[in-house]
Amino acid sequence: MKNELSSQRMEEIAEAIEDMVDDKEDLYERVEPKEESLQFIVFRLAREWYGVEMTKVKEIIKAGKITYLPSSPEFIAGIVNLRGNILSVTDLKPMFSLPHEEPTEKARIIAIESGILETGLLVDEVVESIELPVSKIEPALLTIPAEGGQYIEGQCKVDNKLIALISVEKILEKRA
Repeated sequence: MKNELSSQRMEEIAEAIEDMVDDKEDLYERVEPKEESLQFIVFRLAREWYGVEMTKVKEIIKAGKITYLPSSPEFIAGIVNLRGNILSVTDLKPMFSLPHEEPTEKARIIAIESGILETGLLVDEVVESIELPVSKIEPALLTIPAEGGQYIEGQCKVDNKLIALISVEKILEKRA
């Protein structure tokens, strides 16, 4: 009787193992990890393309009246009132040695922040938002002038456009 029970028990265990093996999923099947990606807001300055990481963007507003601040550095375009908060506006063109142009109807201010620091970036046009795999981000070109190169953390190529990726922290450091 004892042998009969143990052989019956062995059959039950064998069936349970077969059921596990026949299950839909292979226990050892490898799932490829999804590649990490970042989202960027792409904008234009003069005839060049730049991007800023979307997690650093607070909002994008139309470039209205910017109040000039006397005796401010060349890269400070002035200040704007953003719903009761005063936001300084940074003109990136002097930082990248780009020609100055009067703002057009397409001009925007991209409000960025990192920690407690914030500023608005005056740009000629906001073009699009893109999602970019981290593996597609390359180091910045060495041909970028040194004074502007310090504000670039990398670059990528999208649709035949070379996009320089702005380091928000470096921009805010310069302002502090």
